Amino acid sequence: MAGRVGAVPLGPGGVGKSTLGTALAAHLHWPLIDLDLVFCEQIDITGPLIARHGYERYRAQNLRLAERLLASASRPVIFVTSSGFLAAERQSSDYQSAKALIATGYAVTVLPSLDLEEATDIVVARQLTRGFGFVRASEEPKFRARFAIYQNEGDALLIGTAPASEMAAVLAHQLAIPGLD
Repeated sequence: MAGRVGAVPLGPGGVGKSTLGTALAAHLHWPLIDLDLVFCEQIDITGPLIARHGYERYRAQNLRLAERLLASASRPVIFVTSSGFLAAERQSSDYQSAKALIATGYAVTVLPSLDLEEATDIVVARQLTRGFGFVRASEEPKFRARFAIYQNEGDALLIGTAPASEMAAVLAHQLAIPGLD
């Protein structure tokens, strides 16, 4: 069945969506679609594109790419979303389209902690070491805003800093739904 999503790791940047998605795809033997990686491979490097054309253009291109990739999926996939995938205004068509895409799978929000201060410390520290030129002054408010968005999204909430392989094993057990594969 085309367009079928198995699992969707959601959350702000730096929470471990890609790491979890990679481990989960290996555990389940499902294809992985990491939207950020595919975007950079097929369209442009995210930061420079946003600097040249603005965040709204990036969001629109990101969403169209996600729609195209998922429509061509011939079996369940692990679909790792970008950090701002659900960051559009809730009344917007972009938000509604993004919600519809993640609703086709088992959406799991990944956060290191439910305590905002602890989660902010963990994620900002991670982001500052990723080599993307992030700075604390912009990463802290961005994470705080996205934490508020994502903490109530998805079908499940995966909280913690355990190794991705351990979290993937737990999640794979949850995804062992007859007929899904």
